[in-house]
Amino acid sequence: MEISVEKIEGSTDVKYFYDSYTVHVGNHLPPKTLVIGFSVERQNDYYSRYGLLEFPYELLHICIGSHCLLYRLNDPDLYKPPKFLAHFLSDPEVIVVGMGIKEKSSHLEKDFQVKIKNAVDLNELAVKGMKRDELDLGRYDLDRLAKAVLGKHMDVLRPGRKIEWFKRKRPYYNSPELNDEKVMFTTADAYLCYRIGSQLFDMIHGKASSAIAAAAAVAAAAKSRKNKKMKKGKKNKKGKK
Repeated sequence: MEISVEKIEGSTDVKYFYDSYTVHVGNHLPPKTLVIGFSVERQNDYYSRYGLLEFPYELLHICIGSHCLLYRLNDPDLYKPPKFLAHFLSDPEVIVVGMGIKEKSSHLEKDFQVKIKNAVDLNELAVKGMKRDELDLGRYDLDRLAKAVLGKHMDVLRPGRKIEWFKRKRPYYNSPELNDEKVMFTTADAYLCYRIGSQLFDMIHGKASSAIAAAAAVAAAAKSRKNKKMKKGKKNKKGKK
Protein backbone atom coordinates (compact mmCIF):
# COMPACT_ATOMS: atom_id res chain seq x y z
CA MET A 1 0.00 0.00 0.00
CA GLU A 2 1.47 3.33 -1.07
CA ILE A 3 1.01 6.43 1.03
CA SER A 4 1.81 9.95 -0.15
CA VAL A 5 1.37 13.30 1.54
CA GLU A 6 0.61 16.62 -0.17
CA LYS A 7 0.88 19.86 1.77
CA ILE A 8 -1.98 22.35 1.31
CA GLU A 9 -0.44 25.76 0.69
CA GLY A 10 -2.01 29.08 1.61
CA SER A 11 -3.89 27.84 4.68
CA THR A 12 -1.55 29.22 7.36
CA ASP A 13 -2.71 31.69 10.01
CA VAL A 14 -0.39 34.06 11.82
CA LYS A 15 -2.12 33.38 15.16
CA TYR A 16 -2.34 29.59 14.79
CA PHE A 17 0.45 27.03 14.45
CA TYR A 18 -0.55 24.14 12.20
CA ASP A 19 0.09 22.61 8.80
CA SER A 20 -2.61 21.19 6.52
CA TYR A 21 -2.05 18.07 4.40
CA THR A 22 -3.94 15.81 2.03
CA VAL A 23 -3.01 12.16 2.59
CA HIS A 24 -3.34 9.72 -0.35
CA VAL A 25 -3.56 6.03 0.63
CA GLY A 26 -3.09 3.59 -2.24
CA ASN A 27 -5.98 3.68 -4.70
CA HIS A 28 -8.44 4.84 -2.07
CA LEU A 29 -10.63 7.65 -3.34
CA PRO A 30 -12.40 9.97 -0.88
CA PRO A 31 -16.17 10.32 -1.24
CA LYS A 32 -17.32 13.07 -3.59
CA THR A 33 -19.46 14.54 -0.85
CA LEU A 34 -19.00 14.54 2.90
CA VAL A 35 -21.81 14.83 5.47
CA ILE A 36 -20.90 16.38 8.82
CA GLY A 37 -22.94 17.06 11.96
CA PHE A 38 -22.76 20.67 13.14
CA SER A 39 -23.86 22.96 15.95
CA VAL A 40 -22.82 26.12 17.77
CA GLU A 41 -23.72 27.51 21.18
CA ARG A 42 -23.17 30.24 23.73
CA GLN A 43 -22.32 29.69 27.38
CA ASN A 44 -25.14 31.96 28.50
CA ASP A 45 -28.19 33.50 26.87
CA TYR A 46 -28.96 37.11 27.69
CA TYR A 47 -32.33 38.76 27.28
CA SER A 48 -33.64 42.30 27.13
CA ARG A 49 -37.26 43.40 27.18
CA TYR A 50 -37.19 42.96 23.39
CA GLY A 51 -36.12 39.31 23.53
CA LEU A 52 -32.90 37.30 23.17
CA LEU A 53 -29.71 39.33 22.66
CA GLU A 54 -27.66 37.96 19.77
CA PHE A 55 -24.14 37.63 21.17
CA PRO A 56 -21.50 35.76 19.11
CA TYR A 57 -21.28 32.00 19.53
CA GLU A 58 -18.57 30.68 21.84
CA LEU A 59 -18.32 26.99 20.94
CA LEU A 60 -18.53 25.24 17.57
CA HIS A 61 -18.73 21.47 17.23
CA ILE A 62 -18.60 19.27 14.15
CA CYS A 63 -18.76 15.50 13.80
CA ILE A 64 -17.70 13.10 11.05
CA GLY A 65 -18.39 9.45 11.84
CA SER A 66 -17.26 8.84 15.42
CA HIS A 67 -14.80 11.76 15.37
CA CYS A 68 -15.85 15.10 16.86
CA LEU A 69 -13.98 18.41 16.91
CA LEU A 70 -14.73 21.26 19.31
CA TYR A 71 -13.61 24.80 18.53
CA ARG A 72 -13.61 27.56 21.11
CA LEU A 73 -14.68 30.79 19.42
CA ASN A 74 -13.12 33.88 20.97
CA ASP A 75 -14.13 37.52 20.69
CA PRO A 76 -14.58 38.12 16.93
CA ASP A 77 -13.17 41.65 17.29
CA LEU A 78 -9.87 40.23 18.53
CA TYR A 79 -9.56 36.76 16.99
CA LYS A 80 -10.73 34.97 13.87
CA PRO A 81 -11.34 31.21 13.55
CA PRO A 82 -8.58 29.22 11.79
CA LYS A 83 -8.59 29.56 8.00
CA PHE A 84 -8.69 25.80 7.50
CA LEU A 85 -12.00 25.64 9.40
CA ALA A 86 -13.48 28.41 7.22
CA HIS A 87 -12.21 26.68 4.05
CA PHE A 88 -13.62 23.35 5.15
CA LEU A 89 -17.12 24.66 5.90
CA SER A 90 -17.22 26.63 2.63
CA ASP A 91 -16.26 23.58 0.54
CA PRO A 92 -19.16 22.91 -1.89
CA GLU A 93 -18.68 19.16 -1.44
CA VAL A 94 -19.17 19.34 2.33
CA ILE A 95 -22.81 19.00 3.45
CA VAL A 96 -23.29 20.52 6.91
CA VAL A 97 -26.40 19.24 8.74
CA GLY A 98 -27.85 20.54 11.99
CA MET A 99 -30.84 21.89 13.89
CA GLY A 100 -31.91 25.42 13.01
CA ILE A 101 -28.76 25.56 10.94
CA LYS A 102 -29.77 28.34 8.57
CA GLU A 103 -30.10 30.89 11.38
CA LYS A 104 -26.93 29.61 13.06
CA SER A 105 -24.90 29.76 9.85
CA SER A 106 -26.16 33.29 9.22
CA HIS A 107 -24.94 34.46 12.66
CA LEU A 108 -21.64 32.61 12.20
CA GLU A 109 -21.01 34.41 8.92
CA LYS A 110 -22.04 37.77 10.35
CA ASP A 111 -19.82 37.54 13.45
CA PHE A 112 -16.85 35.47 12.26
CA GLN A 113 -16.99 35.69 8.43
CA VAL A 114 -17.22 31.88 8.29
CA LYS A 115 -19.65 30.88 5.54
CA ILE A 116 -21.25 27.46 5.26
CA LYS A 117 -21.72 26.68 1.58
CA ASN A 118 -24.20 23.79 1.92
CA ALA A 119 -26.23 24.06 5.14
CA VAL A 120 -29.12 21.57 5.46
CA ASP A 121 -31.74 21.77 8.19
CA LEU A 122 -32.44 18.37 9.76
CA ASN A 123 -36.13 19.06 10.35
CA GLU A 124 -36.68 19.90 6.68
CA LEU A 125 -34.62 16.88 5.65
CA ALA A 126 -36.68 14.60 7.93
CA VAL A 127 -39.95 15.85 6.42
CA LYS A 128 -38.67 15.03 2.95
CA GLY A 129 -36.92 11.77 3.84
CA MET A 130 -39.49 10.08 6.10
CA LYS A 131 -42.69 11.34 4.46
CA ARG A 132 -44.60 11.07 7.74
CA ASP A 133 -46.89 14.10 7.79
CA GLU A 134 -48.72 12.83 10.86
CA LEU A 135 -45.55 13.16 12.99
CA ASP A 136 -45.01 16.91 12.43
CA LEU A 137 -41.26 16.30 12.11
CA GLY A 138 -40.62 19.95 11.32
CA ARG A 139 -41.20 20.79 15.00
CA TYR A 140 -39.19 17.98 16.63
CA ASP A 141 -36.18 18.81 18.81
CA LEU A 142 -32.90 16.91 18.38
CA ASP A 143 -33.59 14.10 20.86
CA ARG A 144 -37.08 13.44 19.55
CA LEU A 145 -35.88 13.53 15.95
CA ALA A 146 -33.09 11.06 16.76
CA LYS A 147 -35.59 8.53 18.13
CA ALA A 148 -37.93 9.03 15.15
CA VAL A 149 -35.18 8.58 12.53
CA LEU A 150 -32.68 6.25 14.23
CA GLY A 151 -34.88 4.33 16.67
CA LYS A 152 -35.84 4.45 20.34
CA HIS A 153 -32.43 3.11 21.38
CA MET A 154 -30.93 6.53 20.48
CA ASP A 155 -32.32 8.09 23.63
CA VAL A 156 -29.90 10.49 25.36
CA LEU A 157 -30.36 10.72 29.13
CA ARG A 158 -29.62 14.36 29.86
CA PRO A 159 -29.12 15.84 33.34
CA GLY A 160 -31.97 17.94 34.72
CA ARG A 161 -29.64 20.83 35.48
CA LYS A 162 -27.39 23.26 33.65
CA ILE A 163 -24.02 21.74 32.77
CA GLU A 164 -20.94 23.70 33.80
CA TRP A 165 -18.73 24.50 30.83
CA PHE A 166 -15.34 24.56 32.54
CA LYS A 167 -13.51 22.55 35.15
CA ARG A 168 -13.29 24.20 38.56
CA LYS A 169 -9.69 24.57 39.78
CA ARG A 170 -10.55 26.21 43.06
CA PRO A 171 -13.51 28.25 44.42
CA TYR A 172 -14.47 31.14 42.13
CA TYR A 173 -11.87 30.21 39.53
CA ASN A 174 -12.54 28.17 36.41
CA SER A 175 -9.97 26.28 34.38
CA PRO A 176 -9.79 27.11 30.64
CA GLU A 177 -10.30 23.38 30.04
CA LEU A 178 -13.82 22.24 29.17
CA ASN A 179 -15.62 20.11 31.72
CA ASP A 180 -15.76 16.37 30.79
CA GLU A 181 -19.55 16.32 31.14
CA LYS A 182 -19.85 19.34 28.85
CA VAL A 183 -17.65 17.66 26.23
CA MET A 184 -19.70 14.45 26.46
CA PHE A 185 -23.09 16.04 25.80
CA THR A 186 -21.76 18.54 23.26
CA THR A 187 -20.16 15.81 21.16
CA ALA A 188 -23.31 13.68 21.56
CA ASP A 189 -25.34 16.46 19.93
CA ALA A 190 -22.93 16.76 16.99
CA TYR A 191 -22.87 12.97 16.63
CA LEU A 192 -26.67 12.76 16.57
CA CYS A 193 -26.81 15.44 13.88
CA TYR A 194 -24.33 13.46 11.80
CA ARG A 195 -26.17 10.15 12.25
CA ILE A 196 -29.60 11.63 11.54
CA GLY A 197 -28.37 13.50 8.45
CA SER A 198 -26.57 10.45 7.05
CA GLN A 199 -29.60 8.21 7.64
CA LEU A 200 -32.00 10.65 5.99
CA PHE A 201 -29.78 11.09 2.93
CA ASP A 202 -29.72 7.29 2.61
CA MET A 203 -33.52 7.23 2.79
CA ILE A 204 -33.83 9.84 0.05
CA HIS A 205 -31.18 8.74 -2.41
CA GLY A 206 -29.84 5.41 -1.19
CA LYS A 207 -26.32 6.61 -0.50
CA ALA A 208 -24.60 9.58 1.11
CA SER A 209 -22.77 10.44 -2.13
CA SER A 210 -26.08 11.86 -3.37
CA ALA A 211 -26.14 14.37 -0.53
CA ILE A 212 -25.64 17.35 -2.84
CA ALA A 213 -28.76 16.41 -4.82
CA ALA A 214 -30.75 15.85 -1.63
CA ALA A 215 -29.61 19.18 -0.20
CA ALA A 216 -30.69 20.96 -3.36
CA ALA A 217 -34.07 19.20 -3.24
CA VAL A 218 -34.64 20.24 0.38
CA ALA A 219 -33.69 23.85 -0.42
CA ALA A 220 -36.05 23.85 -3.42
CA ALA A 221 -38.90 22.45 -1.31
CA ALA A 222 -38.37 25.10 1.37
CA LYS A 223 -38.33 27.86 -1.26
CA SER A 224 -41.53 26.46 -2.80
CA ARG A 225 -43.30 26.52 0.58
CA LYS A 226 -42.18 30.10 1.14
CA ASN A 227 -43.47 31.20 -2.27
CA LYS A 228 -46.84 29.52 -1.60
CA LYS A 229 -47.16 31.39 1.70
CA MET A 230 -46.36 34.69 -0.02
CA LYS A 231 -48.95 34.06 -2.74
CA LYS A 232 -51.54 33.09 -0.13
CA GLY A 233 -50.79 36.29 1.82
CA LYS A 234 -51.27 38.41 -1.32
CA LYS A 235 -54.62 36.71 -2.05
CA ASN A 236 -55.80 37.38 1.50
CA LYS A 237 -54.89 41.07 1.17
CA LYS A 238 -56.81 41.36 -2.11
CA GLY A 239 -59.82 39.66 -0.52
CA LYS A 240 -59.87 42.18 2.34
CA LYS A 241 -59.85 45.08 -0.11
